[in-house]
Amino acid sequence: MTKINEEEKANQLMDAIHTASLDEGIKKIPEIYQMLIKNAKELKKTGNYHDVSAELNRQISFYAMGNPNGPKALDTLYQATIDGTHGRAYQKLPTGFN
Repeated sequence: MTKINEEEKANQLMDAIHTASLDEGIKKIPEIYQMLIKNAKELKKTGNYHDVSAELNRQISFYAMGNPNGPKALDTLYQATIDGTHGRAYQKLPTGFN
């Protein structure tokens, strides 16, 4: 991918995070709201779209496992993270190998 595409994708992810953070349902869940703020800061600091997408994807997945009726804005944000999570290298899930 070109640098321009990476910047565009980072901007799109930042917009998705911002939109989700404005959702009233998300504002009522401090752990999710703080997660969004933390990842937005990381994206702004590093510009690393893939790492932040993968981390958000993982965090949202874990949250959703225990909270299947969470805010719909979280579903939309999750969808925005999928493109940036290319394979095992970005997902950082345990594989059983060191």
